[in-house]
Amino acid sequence: MFTLFLPGLERRLPDAAAVAPELLRLLARGSSHALAVSPWQYLAGLAAGDAERWPVGPVSAAAELASPPRACLRAEPLGADPDRHGMLRLPAAHLGVTREEAEALAAAFEREFASDGLRLAVATAQRWYLGWEEMAGAGRSWRGFEGPSHALPEDARPAPPEPELRRLLSELELLFHAHPVNATRRAHGDPGIAGLHAWGGGVLHDPLPPAGHAPAEEPYLAGLRLLGAAPGKGVPGWTGQDAPAEGIAWPLAELAFDATAVASITAEWVMPLAERLRRSELAGIRIVSGARVHEVRRLDLLKFWRRTGRVAAC
Repeated sequence: MFTLFLPGLERRLPDAAAVAPELLRLLARGSSHALAVSPWQYLAGLAAGDAERWPVGPVSAAAELASPPRACLRAEPLGADPDRHGMLRLPAAHLGVTREEAEALAAAFEREFASDGLRLAVATAQRWYLGWEEMAGAGRSWRGFEGPSHALPEDARPAPPEPELRRLLSELELLFHAHPVNATRRAHGDPGIAGLHAWGGGVLHDPLPPAGHAPAEEPYLAGLRLLGAAPGKGVPGWTGQDAPAEGIAWPLAELAFDATAVASITAEWVMPLAERLRRSELAGIRIVSGARVHEVRRLDLLKFWRRTGRVAAC
């Protein structure tokens, strides 16, 4: 069965009715059940492991950093929301962070904390990695938050479970607040880069693969491929027409899943996969959204009496 990860799909179902009715018809004719874990944890299970064996931070870093740390958290910059009493709730996508700003803040972090065996590496302007040296960090087993910031409840921002990590993130907020990057942003009326949301931490015990280079897909999946834990290769231009029958694809970040993306994902992935399913080239199609797992097999395509309205009600 081919597995296609589309976190954020639920939020775009109204868009799908207008721009991608084929996607809704496919989902309506299959079966679905609630996703009991995060999409990243579900992917770890497909890779014959779990978040302990394949921690999101170091596996993702292996795909996109030239010198990936074996122990790290995945991190994203957050801004303080003035309408929420300064709560760190503005996600990276709303901050307009540039690569230059990210690297300047990371350099300041390293000057302050490198002697503690800590490192802050920038993969993209919106995705950073907070790593620690295993020897210097003996006893550290930071996991941070369970998922990315947009997955947190809207009415709360809980603290990460590890006291030492909580203290570090508090010190980092003070460091960022006083940095010239934020002085310039404030002068221009832009929200400040006030802190980091660190999640998916752990230590990768498997040998590190050769360094990855700007993956064309979700970096966690790209890292699992490099480690030999997930099949196939994610390459630019890869679509549902070319994918292996038992393959896995995660072509788009959740926060990039807008109305335009619904149409392009349907054209490039959903419709070619559905056509291959009709020709019995696939055993089935599994679509993993942020909240549910949808499965469609060849005979399900004949269930034309199922209406698309039932998908929105799931």
